[in-house]
Amino acid sequence: CAVSRNYALEASQKHSVLWGLPEVRGIENCMPESERLAVIDSAGEGAYEKSRAVAKKFVQEKFGLRQDPDARLFVFLGRWVKQKGVDYIADVTEWMLRTYKNAQLVMIGPVGDSYGSYARAKFDRLKRSGRFEGSLFVHADFLEVPRELKLACDFCLMPSRDEPFGYVDIEFAWFGAAIVGSLRGGLGKLPGFYFQILNADSSEHMQTALRKSISAAMKAKPETLAAMSASARASKFPVAGWQREVMDIYQLTMSKFFSQDSEVPEPRTPPAFLSALTQRGSQLSDDRHGCLPPGPEFLHQEPSEAEMQALVDAKLALRNPRCAADIIEQVEWERELSQEKGCLTRALGKMVLGAPILDWIICLCYISGPLVAALAFGHADLSDQLSTAVERPCAEAVALLAWTLAACSAPPNLLMTAALLARLLPLALPFIDAPTWVIALVLGVVGPSDYLFLYYSFMGSSVGDVSRLAIRTGFIIAVRKQWEPLLALLAQTPRIVEFSLDAHCAILLSILPAALMLQAPKIYRVFRVPGFSLSWMRKLRFLMLFAVATVLEAFAHTSHTAVLTLRQMQPFHLQWAQIYCLLLALAIAVPMILLGYMLRRFPSYAVVVVKAFACWTLPATLLQCWAQAEVDRAGYLVLELDALIFTSTVVGALGVYAAAVAVLATVGSRWRFVSYSCIVGILSHFARASSFMIARAVFGEDVLQGAASHSFAARFAWRLLLIAIPACGSALLFRLLAFLYFEQEASGMLNTQMNRDLVRLAGIGKPKAASAKAKAACADDNNNSSSREVSFKLERGASRFSDGAAESRVSPSISHSSSQPASPTAIEAKIVTWV
Repeated sequence: CAVSRNYALEASQKHSVLWGLPEVRGIENCMPESERLAVIDSAGEGAYEKSRAVAKKFVQEKFGLRQDPDARLFVFLGRWVKQKGVDYIADVTEWMLRTYKNAQLVMIGPVGDSYGSYARAKFDRLKRSGRFEGSLFVHADFLEVPRELKLACDFCLMPSRDEPFGYVDIEFAWFGAAIVGSLRGGLGKLPGFYFQILNADSSEHMQTALRKSISAAMKAKPETLAAMSASARASKFPVAGWQREVMDIYQLTMSKFFSQDSEVPEPRTPPAFLSALTQRGSQLSDDRHGCLPPGPEFLHQEPSEAEMQALVDAKLALRNPRCAADIIEQVEWERELSQEKGCLTRALGKMVLGAPILDWIICLCYISGPLVAALAFGHADLSDQLSTAVERPCAEAVALLAWTLAACSAPPNLLMTAALLARLLPLALPFIDAPTWVIALVLGVVGPSDYLFLYYSFMGSSVGDVSRLAIRTGFIIAVRKQWEPLLALLAQTPRIVEFSLDAHCAILLSILPAALMLQAPKIYRVFRVPGFSLSWMRKLRFLMLFAVATVLEAFAHTSHTAVLTLRQMQPFHLQWAQIYCLLLALAIAVPMILLGYMLRRFPSYAVVVVKAFACWTLPATLLQCWAQAEVDRAGYLVLELDALIFTSTVVGALGVYAAAVAVLATVGSRWRFVSYSCIVGILSHFARASSFMIARAVFGEDVLQGAASHSFAARFAWRLLLIAIPACGSALLFRLLAFLYFEQEASGMLNTQMNRDLVRLAGIGKPKAASAKAKAACADDNNNSSSREVSFKLERGASRFSDGAAESRVSPSISHSSSQPASPTAIEAKIVTWV
């Protein structure tokens, strides 16, 4: 059980350890009525407003704030830790107090981790500046606060990254304060200004969303805040209802897992998932009583919170970072490097463009993989298409599984060293004029080792930020897959130039990086892949559907590889092939760089862009084959044909980039990504081999020979189009289905059904339909005294809804209470404004 229904939905999506359970149920916590401001409420609204004015004057005097009865007071009361999002408050405080002169802020609570230390340093810097005297009070420690603080507060700040239920919002709401915070976990149960988290790993997004929530709160009319205050003070969280829910869960558990035949209940045979958990628990218990496994890594002492806070404070004394995540990541990495003894090891760990140098070397090794393969083939006889199109992908499928299993047992740096040295074998083949089938077999074994560089890329710069890892890794995947135009030029180079390239690549892309891998920092020496498992994929429908789409597209691989061949056939003879390939590569690179910049610069829009390109992009192969089939004999359409080839290639490259980002953002773990990449890669390799066999059956001859035998490109293109349509069409259908689940399963969003219904109720959807859906999602049984009543009420000057990216149109407000069923009149009087 979880302490709130929405947190139960989030936990069941986020934590794979819970996926084996049949159900994760949420029970809304209760709140004793003794905490309520009952005396003043019973005296009437006028007495409440007078008491609030007196309380605000008292608080302003006590905490040294400017005397202003019209000031709007923001309060944060609680632990200064990462979970509570206190660093986001510190980041936006200067903007808030500079933009809104009538805003005042009170920050009280003990520092609990390095994020709290970051916030304390930021607030100390603001206090020393003297610019916000009378508008800011900060006490970074325990403090017994007067009861008047809750009564004087206008807005309670709760921008939590994660909040199971939240009691502080209830405490302040029962005194009449509105909530300003995130729509996460148990938050959102009371009137307030909330923002929907679209990218939890992005500090920029969270800061932008919090600013918009604060702006909406400051711009709200007094009558709107008065109605919200009345609604907040009327909300209830009865103990009796919570007790009944707990008893219902207890009785359900007894009936399912215990026999009721005897007077003393006896446990039944536990289900399979309980047996597995019990066995795992016993194994962990035995491990604690035994000896630690040998090895220096088990003697490594992790930094304590006190040590981390001291390091963060020292770093903040030298610079003013834009967010806590950047400086804490830097502190953790510098501490790791300080324990390294070798000068070369510390140099490889030096940060360049936000990542260690060794990470960029690993990326270069991954990107250069196709270049090694192209040099291995060089001027080899490609007429043996059975070896290149069938033997090689089949060998790659088997080798990929072997390399991935090796990653589960071998140290990363040693395994990558072996993969780099293995490249010397294919690079040596052109010097001995090896037959085509030997080259294909060698590349089939060595080529899949490139996956290791993808598995271990950016290990030193992805602490807690899957979004950043997804963008970086997605970019290198997209760059690697767009090498084809440039590699096509190698077939036209003189043999002496080819030998020179082989020698230089052997040094720069094999021997030199292999030597550097042996001096890698510790993180690259000890973090093996924990295991190969696909059981978690059953809960992630987006990944399952996307995997099927990726494999289906691989069946059109033969049509894709024939695009440049088609462009050079009659009547469209390509005279400047080298310039053409260079321009095509440039046209691919520039949009990908711009997309990567946009995803980093505007993280709030990243989700929309990634969904659009990953799920709605038409396959480039389909467009190109169709265009060349339509041209037929019309030679004057060359310009239009090239425009479509360039456009579709760019769109296809952006689709590959967005697809990689979408997968990494959904999988939520580097090690799950390893399992996903392995199984999808194996199936895709077999699909590529099948693609050639299908094409051969359609043409009745080898594909290249078929291209040469046809007098016009259109005849060849029509056959390739017939091969591509079923594969690409089916893949597009599965991507469209995957689109429906992306927001629900992306780890940075955790957009539950309850959140979506409340967002629709705030004005995104139709009032009646949204109200009905929200009632279905939020309301309990009629017998449950803690049920939620939700209804609709239009309001003049209604608020805005913000997703952290932009404000939407004018929207209606929501009335919402968490209490026993009330009369329609009482429900309509309770207004919640959603931001």
